This record gives sequence, structure tokens and C-alpha cells, in this order.
Amino acid sequence: MNQLHLRTRRVIGLSITLAAIAVCYIIYRWLNDRLFNASVMTGSTILACLFLLMLIGFRRRLPILPLGSVSTWTQVHIYVGIFCSAVYIMHVPAFVAGGVFECGLSLLFLLVSASGFYGLYASRTLPRRLTAVEGQHRFDQMGWHRCQIAETAASTLSADESMIAGDVLPLFYKTYLTSFFGRRPSISYVLFPNGIRRRRLLGDLKELDRYLEDDGRRTAGKLAALIRQRDDLDYQFALQLRLRLWLVIHGVFSVALIAASVVHAVMAFRFIQ
Repeated sequence: MNQLHLRTRRVIGLSITLAAIAVCYIIYRWLNDRLFNASVMTGSTILACLFLLMLIGFRRRLPILPLGSVSTWTQVHIYVGIFCSAVYIMHVPAFVAGGVFECGLSLLFLLVSASGFYGLYASRTLPRRLTAVEGQHRFDQMGWHRCQIAETAASTLSADESMIAGDVLPLFYKTYLTSFFGRRPSISYVLFPNGIRRRRLLGDLKELDRYLEDDGRRTAGKLAALIRQRDDLDYQFALQLRLRLWLVIHGVFSVALIAASVVHAVMAFRFIQ
């Protein structure tokens, strides 16, 4: 029922947005046909939309005030962003405006728009991917959990080393698992988290079974569980870091876009006068 209600709200919101775009386009064509400066209307609309979009940040910082739910503000933010992007296409003569300042402003707008649409995609997909792995950890505590897993792995091997025949498992741990448990995830993994290293380590560890006695196999099983736990932790770290970086990038460039848009509006009005 809740899912149906959510879909209904999305259909209504998108329908209102498309209707607003259609009305704005009709006004834009009407002004152009009568040789009015339609860019004043579209530019003013974009600037008003940018200030409205910025309000979502203030709403998040004032959660105790009766200003409506954050989810409602987020929906408004999404549809106003779609509307603003459509008006931008009407406003500029080319997808990227000419002139040094105007070109930079266009690129800034496109960057903010692209990061906004990525945020829409991420908000629909990343929460499901985060809940798909075992254990939920706060971002600021992941370093501590990483150290705890490394210490547990080291103590597991040292506690059982006297019962392990030969040095196959200790050598494997020293060669492959010391760096795996002791280091932060690589930049490539953070950018593109995947299960390649997990499958490789677990497969190589499984190959050691033929050389191990029962005690060694039990220790290898404990290490395999810790490999899965560490990989799940790194996966959550990569996705949560992606969300945090997106918020910073989107927020910083949005402020820069608003400032540059105000300067552009002042210059445009002075030129018109």
C-alpha cells in the first residue's frame, strides 16, 4: 500500500512538473513570437528555482521547525530541479553558452545538474545495496571496525598456529591476508566496489584445504569468515563515502552556481537597460 502511495505521488509530481514545463514553453514561444526578450523570463525563472533548490539545505539543518518533512522537501527538490533543467534548455541559445563567463556558467550549471541527477539515481539504488550486505556500520566507526577485524584475524592465526601442521596457512596469511586486513581499501575499489578480491582470496584459501589437517581447515574457515566480514565493511565504506562526497560536491558547486547566476543576472539587466 505504501509502495502504491509512493508511486502515485511520483506520478502526480512528475505530471505537475511536465505541465509546468509546457506552460513555461508556451509563454517562452509567445514572447519570442512577439519579439519580446524571452531570456529575461527564463533567466529569472532559473534564478528563482536555484534559490528554491537551495532551501533544502536549510531544511536539513533545521529539523525541529515545523516546515514539513524532509522527504517532502526532497521530492520538491527533485521536481524543481527537473523543471529548472528544462527551462535552462529554453534559456541558452546553445547547450553551452558562448563567452568566457557564460561558458563557465553553463558548465557549472551542467555539472550541478549532472550531480543532482546522479544523486537521484544514488538515492534509489545505494540504500538497497547497503542493506544487502551483513552488518550496518556508521561511517565514522568503520576505521575502528577495520582494526578490530585485523586484530581478530591475527589473534585467530596465532592462537591456532601451534595446531596447524606445516607453514602453508601462516605463509598464505603473511603473503596475502596481512595487507588485506591491515590496509584501507584501494582507490580503485572505492570507485568501483566489486567482489573480485573477495572471490580470489576465498578461492585461494579453499585451495589450501588439501594441505591442511582438520585444525588447519577450521582456522581457514575462521579466516574466510573474516575475509567476508572485511569485504562487506569495505563495500559499505565505498558506498557511504560516495554519498558523502556527492553531498559535498553538489553543495559546493550549487553555492558557486547561485553566486555566478546572481552576477550574470545583474550584468544582463544592466545590459538590457
